[in-house]
Amino acid sequence: MYHGFAPNNIGLKFYTSPRLGTRVTIPKFNHKAQSSYSTAYDNSFAIKAARLWNVLSKSVNSITLLEPFKAGLGSFLNQFPDKPPVKGYTPPNGNSLLDWCAAGGNGVCA
Repeated sequence: MYHGFAPNNIGLKFYTSPRLGTRVTIPKFNHKAQSSYSTAYDNSFAIKAARLWNVLSKSVNSITLLEPFKAGLGSFLNQFPDKPPVKGYTPPNGNSLLDWCAAGGNGVCA
């Protein structure tokens, strides 16, 4: 979306941070709304995509070409262990990048 490889028809707004690289502005939510709207907001593609993009390091989110971006993204993702759910075991967090970064992110989250 950022470099035109996909249409940005959901209106994500990008900006550049000198320290963090390219970031996405996450749209504000009216916290006085019903809780069901909050769940829909949190689970919407626009919000999930923006939060996941903002997890990426500057070395990945500043890449402008598709193939090097895919390689950089693969290297970034390899830094996180894959811990699928195991019946009867409660892991410290989910298997989501957002969960990993909220829990400290192995020191690689932006």
